[in-house]
Amino acid sequence: MYQQTKPRGILLIMAIAAICSCTTLKQVDTVEYAFAEGVFNRKLVVAVPVGVTSETHHRDSNGVLVRTFHYADGSEFYIACKDHDLKPLISVERGAASMETVKRSVGDEGQGTNTNGTAWRRAVRDCFVVGYDFVDPKKAKEFDYAIHSMKVRKG
Repeated sequence: MYQQTKPRGILLIMAIAAICSCTTLKQVDTVEYAFAEGVFNRKLVVAVPVGVTSETHHRDSNGVLVRTFHYADGSEFYIACKDHDLKPLISVERGAASMETVKRSVGDEGQGTNTNGTAWRRAVRDCFVVGYDFVDPKKAKEFDYAIHSMKVRKG
């Protein structure tokens, strides 16, 4: 009886290992971005692709704040919004005029291929423009996943 149950156990372990090896595990780092929306505090949560080598923050003269994650291969993932206050906590500005200001700064919504063959994409989520640039087409799905992972939570 012992010899009959042992092969079943081994088969079960092999089946579990096969299932686990077939599932695609997303390699991401979760980033939280605290901001104020009117009188409410919120958190933007994004699962950015792993491998970030540096991060920059830039605010232009129109109040467009861009947080960019840089990768060793030249890829970039970014989050942009219109910030109307210079408090430590970002205070986003909603509205069509604000979104047009952000789009003028980072570009219109869409996707495509750069002249060097790398991919780019920009999408509007809530009052943010989130996107990537200079991404190897083979890695574009990872960056698309990051765009779709974006959620706003009560903060």
